[in-house]
Amino acid sequence: MVFTPFTGIDNHKRSITFCCALIAKETTESFNWVFERFLIAMEGKEPEYIITDQDLGIIASVPEKFKTTRHRFCMWHIMNKVPYKYGSKRKDYQVFLRKLNAIVWDRELEAEEFDNRWSSIMEEHVPADIAWFTECYDIRRQWVMTHCKDLRMGGIMRTTQRLESENSFFKRHNQKRLDNENRHSNPKLCSKLAIESDGAKIYTHDIFEEFQEELKNAIGGFSCKGFLESNNLEVTTLKDSLGGRNFDVQYNPGTFEASCSCKLFERKGLLCRHIIWICSGNGVKKIPESGIARRWTKDALRSGDYSTGECTDDMVIVDSKQLQMTKLWSEIHETIGVLVDKEKEDVEGLTNLIREFKEKLTPVGSGKRILSSKAKAVVIASKPKRMCNNCKQMAHHDKRNYPNPFAERPPQLSESSEEEEEEEEEVDDLSEE
Repeated sequence: MVFTPFTGIDNHKRSITFCCALIAKETTESFNWVFERFLIAMEGKEPEYIITDQDLGIIASVPEKFKTTRHRFCMWHIMNKVPYKYGSKRKDYQVFLRKLNAIVWDRELEAEEFDNRWSSIMEEHVPADIAWFTECYDIRRQWVMTHCKDLRMGGIMRTTQRLESENSFFKRHNQKRLDNENRHSNPKLCSKLAIESDGAKIYTHDIFEEFQEELKNAIGGFSCKGFLESNNLEVTTLKDSLGGRNFDVQYNPGTFEASCSCKLFERKGLLCRHIIWICSGNGVKKIPESGIARRWTKDALRSGDYSTGECTDDMVIVDSKQLQMTKLWSEIHETIGVLVDKEKEDVEGLTNLIREFKEKLTPVGSGKRILSSKAKAVVIASKPKRMCNNCKQMAHHDKRNYPNPFAERPPQLSESSEEEEEEEEEVDDLSEE
């Protein structure tokens, strides 16, 4: 059967499996069923994007079941087909592949330049009878320039051991550990810029590293090639000192909103080096609100929005007890995350504390409680001794709980009466209680 996981990434850029399904065939009908169940589980909430390979069943099913979701094709899967479609044994294969990779994985290449270079490569290397490259070019607007390693899911199906290490509990536990680290530690800064310090407070450590890399490249990495004002916007053309490319940054001095022709924020939700350069030059000390993607912030997955008692359009109203239970589970997971780096005594202390609290919550007489051997001995010792029908001695045992059942028992002189049997059963019931 075909295993179909729904995998995304959290605010630490770790993979999350939302759900999975097993289907007999990769047909449109099968995927329709999978997507229907997915929408039920998500209470009708559609994902903004769904990235897949070019399976025909999925291609037909996505627009049928998702009305607002944008369907994209993973470029990693597309490029994996190149050796088969072009022919890895051709003499010019390595040259062709190098040229193709140079334009396919270049995220900053302008559309017109890409089209021109693609046409040049196809004319020089690809025979007219290979139509696959033309088909790929026709759907280029659906490409997603993402390698599997970027989503940390490249080897998710390699071995059973890998799957077991990525189970839901492990992921949730690891997520809480990262949340705790982000809350109680600060990343190392590389400059004295206030905007970097602000980014360290907003982003998770993993995302801040990427933001910091953009900031490093912004320091002394550009020269201003042009400047003009239009409709209360400042438009600055920057030239990259390394690549020699020009980038246009539109900046609003009143609202601090900015956009760049490199489109990094649109692709990744992070301010690019060009916008950071402009903001720093204008004395901006905090990242503009419009330049912060909530999904990368430290509080992206916390349920604090419910604490106000208000409810937005995409929320569901929950009763107070359910809310408190959600918060309790969150605290438990966070506490376990804290204990990972603590001593054994700390773990035992929390275990004992939880056990004591659980005993306080358990009402007396609510049912039979399992006693320890010491407690059982105390209960039994407080009862009067009775005649045992096996050993014929006055003791706290009878024939059913004889101390040594493998020892030779003395012969019985007479059968016990029904009254004695009932008395022994009463002693047993008291002992069990």
